[in-house]
Amino acid sequence: MGAETFLKTITDISLILDGSYVHQTPDGVKNVQLEFELIKDYPGGAGQQVRAVRMRLHHGTHVDAPMHFVPGGAAINEIPIERFCGPVVLVDLTPIGDNEQIRPEHLEKGLAGRNIAGQRVLIRTDWNKNYGKPDYAARAPYLGPAAVDWLASRKPVLVGYDCAHSKDAPDSPAPDYAVRTFLENGIITMGYVRNLDQVDPARDLTLVALPLAFANVEASPVRAVVIQS
Repeated sequence: MGAETFLKTITDISLILDGSYVHQTPDGVKNVQLEFELIKDYPGGAGQQVRAVRMRLHHGTHVDAPMHFVPGGAAINEIPIERFCGPVVLVDLTPIGDNEQIRPEHLEKGLAGRNIAGQRVLIRTDWNKNYGKPDYAARAPYLGPAAVDWLASRKPVLVGYDCAHSKDAPDSPAPDYAVRTFLENGIITMGYVRNLDQVDPARDLTLVALPLAFANVEASPVRAVVIQS
């Protein structure tokens, strides 16, 4: 086994789940964040600690299943595990500015002719360096409806974002148009990734973002990494 076998870099692209980010929900909608509860603690010696967790399944870095928006759509445990693990294409959109709409021409330039049919795609804007700030969503760049349709028509199996992936464009024809459209087309969405500035698009890239095997739910947190070889 040669030394080149070990010349790999693993980049963690997941947000830290520390409960500091407060997701804003509409009035009248139950607001569940991330809470840890210490339910067992034997101090000293061979002590044991056990914690329980209560959280939104869409908190932090997570994947969405069609069930999230599609009536009768697949739950997270019904999606083939291969969708979440395999080659990935990084699209550098860092020239995009604050609160700027991502358009098809931006994606086309960023892809530079690469075929994304059956591929996993990560969209890099570097915006998640602002995750948790009060103006995070208001100032975030976002996918316009034309860009969503352009991407969906090219049939990737997963699209991940490092910006506010649920932000609606002013000209959106429907609420949650990006996530809804991708899921209606069988494309898994992965929100709130980070550290894409540490990923070298010139290397062979593999995404591993495995959901927990929750039964009959629409989303799951993931510990997402990119392996660069």
